[in-house]
Amino acid sequence: MKFYIKLKHFAQHRSFKIRNESQGELFKIKGKFFMGLRSLTMKDMNNQILYTIKRKFRFSFYRNYSVLNANDEEVAKIHRTFGRARPMYTVLMKNRTMHFEGEVPAHAFSLHDSDGELAKIERKTFDFGDAYEIDVLTEKDPLLHLFLVVCIDQMNHERKKFRS
Repeated sequence: MKFYIKLKHFAQHRSFKIRNESQGELFKIKGKFFMGLRSLTMKDMNNQILYTIKRKFRFSFYRNYSVLNANDEEVAKIHRTFGRARPMYTVLMKNRTMHFEGEVPAHAFSLHDSDGELAKIERKTFDFGDAYEIDVLTEKDPLLHLFLVVCIDQMNHERKKFRS
């Protein structure tokens, strides 16, 4: 399944829409920021919350986030650390660990688990302009994987902006 986010909306605003290949609006993303990402919410076009990510407050250089479903149940955790002066992200779920490969700062990376690639994001040029293309390669929890990729990309964008 392929999803698209127009580049100008993704880079300049705290909220944006995820679209399909024909540019139909599918989901809304809205974030809260203060010196970095505090929370990010994905809603369908009927304003029903699908997933939310919230930063856990800790006195640590490393950041931890909880991914919550519509019932406010934690479905995953994201842990951000640094390696070779770059951010590194690990996603922990009940029975599996996921990691990211590629160039996260360049917005060209993919989400992997022990079975292989789950989703990937990259910048592309289309007739309607530049956009991020997110390709979800798995049938199991495709919206969760879409949300995780969007969250990591937004965290990275905000880290560059605020240097937090």
